Amino acid sequence: MTPISRRDALGLGAAALAAFPLARAADRRRPGSAPSTDDPFVLGVCSGDPDATSVVLWTRLAGPGGALLEAGDVPVTWELSEDEGFTSVVAGGTVDALAREGHAVHAVVDLSAPAWFRFTTGGWTSPIGRTAPAPRDADTLTVAAASCQNFEVGYYAAHRDIAEWQPDLVVFLGDFIYEYAANPVGDHVLRSHHGPEVRTIDDYRIRYGQYLGDRHLAASRAAAPWLAIWDDHEVENNHARLVPEDPADVDGFAERRLAAYQAWWEHMPVRMARPTSADFTIYRRVEWSSLATFFLLDGRQYRSDQACGDVTLNFDPPCADALVDDRTMLGSEQEVWLAGGLADVSARWAVIAQQTVVSDMRLENGAIINYDQWDGYAPARDRLLLAAAQPERTIVLTGDIHLAAAARLPGVGAEFVSTGVSSRSPVDQAAADALTSLFPDVVGVEADHRGYVRHTVTNDAWTAEFRTVDDATDPDSAVSTWKTFTVDANVRDVVVEA
Repeated sequence: MTPISRRDALGLGAAALAAFPLARAADRRRPGSAPSTDDPFVLGVCSGDPDATSVVLWTRLAGPGGALLEAGDVPVTWELSEDEGFTSVVAGGTVDALAREGHAVHAVVDLSAPAWFRFTTGGWTSPIGRTAPAPRDADTLTVAAASCQNFEVGYYAAHRDIAEWQPDLVVFLGDFIYEYAANPVGDHVLRSHHGPEVRTIDDYRIRYGQYLGDRHLAASRAAAPWLAIWDDHEVENNHARLVPEDPADVDGFAERRLAAYQAWWEHMPVRMARPTSADFTIYRRVEWSSLATFFLLDGRQYRSDQACGDVTLNFDPPCADALVDDRTMLGSEQEVWLAGGLADVSARWAVIAQQTVVSDMRLENGAIINYDQWDGYAPARDRLLLAAAQPERTIVLTGDIHLAAAARLPGVGAEFVSTGVSSRSPVDQAAADALTSLFPDVVGVEADHRGYVRHTVTNDAWTAEFRTVDDATDPDSAVSTWKTFTVDANVRDVVVEA
């Protein structure tokens, strides 16, 4: 394929993205085909896990409003084009959307340059997505890092902003859905989940379908390749390994976790095969030319149970269990894999994309404010930071806590914490300021607004621009920049506010 120029030439355009997936929705039936009754592409399209020669193209067929499709296996055609209008189709193929896989499509396609893609089936044509392989040579990388998008408590203006920006990559750090039962609209609930707490494969599929019906999320998914990992809410809040939040739910939890893992796989543009057991490896490494090596971690499936009863905002010294040497966040195999990978990074930047706050936020008496974060796994964090100090410069991308923050990791690099796309902060700004003032390595924190982080990466610097939504109760809210922080590539752990 002929190379295509970057962002502006590649873009779907801000107006089209803002309206996605309504663009072309009046009639996306393909001329000359016998149409099915309803548009099966209501969940949109996405791509992800790019390497230097290929990418995964994703869609999932569904009924109106994201309802489960009552059909057997369905053949789906994919197409790649050099232009958004598809006047020059350069590749295509057909794959089956299997009923046992929720009619999800994961087409791994060869790709040598940025392109547009779409799917067709039953006389219908999907919305159009933009994708690209990981380049063999690049002097700039743009990454949107986002997490935590509780459907009930906020809208997705942050995703609209991501779609309009059109980064090279979107890194989603977990909590794509929330498993909670529906709450009635009122107080902080703006729109209700469907049904009770999700537990079965069909429950999870319906919940993903509800989230993916949001036009701004669909636009963000179509705008650039995604790298996705999970945290806890893709299964259940604060679960650890096969220990559920409520000990009374332990019977059957392995089956529930498998259902959740399969549903996650069905809705993410990932290269892994469908999970067939409650153990499913998602940690992986992605290279982006000589600029960055990404390590995508799983900090939930292998972790030890939270210590000391998993209390939060407790200011007493921790119980002895929190300091046991063999406590783990990642599990022994993932720890070994990560340490070995970090030891041989040749890219300018090593990037650890993971879920919970790494920075040490323990008080002088050892009190652990949040046992679900790395503070509750201090011996494992020591091992993580020792490994992360091996590359010349390491950046940690974090989600989970619904706060925006930038911090130095002495001797390692820096941590940038993305606030939630919509999920509410556990504390207000005054409390956040009072707490973080105790920790000199925390150089900035913002608690009152939702958003995401724009990262711009060059050989000379890593720049993190924190984008905040003015009003998360408004789907069309303005989005602005709170602060911008820069890490000099020649100085390992200095974070400077621009």
